[in-house]
Amino acid sequence: MPKRSEKRDAAKAEYLARKSRGEQVDLQALAESLGVKYQTLRNWKSADEWEKALPKKKRGGQPGNQNSAGHKNAAGSHKGAPAGNKNAEKDGAYSAIFFDMLTEAERELMEKTPVGSRAALEHEMQILKFREHRILTKIAEYEAAPEDELYLNSVLDMRVPGGRGDQRNDGARQQMGMYSKDSAFARAMKLQDALYKVQGRIAKIADSLRALEENEKRLELEKARLEILRMRATGVVETPDPEIDEDGVDAPERDLEGLDCEEGL
Repeated sequence: MPKRSEKRDAAKAEYLARKSRGEQVDLQALAESLGVKYQTLRNWKSADEWEKALPKKKRGGQPGNQNSAGHKNAAGSHKGAPAGNKNAEKDGAYSAIFFDMLTEAERELMEKTPVGSRAALEHEMQILKFREHRILTKIAEYEAAPEDELYLNSVLDMRVPGGRGDQRNDGARQQMGMYSKDSAFARAMKLQDALYKVQGRIAKIADSLRALEENEKRLELEKARLEILRMRATGVVETPDPEIDEDGVDAPERDLEGLDCEEGL
């Protein structure tokens, strides 16, 4: 039986020591330092179950951890973050909304925002039509502008600290300035791209509204068909309000024997 390699035990001991200190272990570098092949080291790690030999970590901070030192909610203080704490909030996209913290304008905006399918689509359609109008107006302005007209796009102003005796208010002197400008044609082309996106969204909303209308019409026709079937089965027409015949007699119910609607079924 071949003798067990001493490097095998040394590799395991080094791996466990580094992992217990919280370090990341590069197996390739460890294999090179021990003078063994990388694949051999991986085989040793799997066969000897190095990961299972690591000490189990307890939940929460480890002994000696000082991450919460000096904070009000550290050990010995109240549990959890104080009310209104937003330490874990990143960008507000998923934060809970506290209505009592909203301003009057924000609360009014939320109350007026439509939530129904049709109302929401119609609201978005109105906004998109307004954007379409604004874009078309700007495109017309750029198309009417002179061909050599330029519009400032961006400015890069690089400054260095001023020396003694510099009379500038900001205490610095300009070293270099870079200005980027667009022609009227270039701006019109950019707006055309934005216009295509807006009009594409308008077309999708129009299709959605059309589908809603068709569904509503089908629902009404289905209700009418079921009502006619009910009347055929019972022979009685029920009206929501009492109707008065030409003779002045109340007629909440009428016989269906003479109705031509049966012929259409």
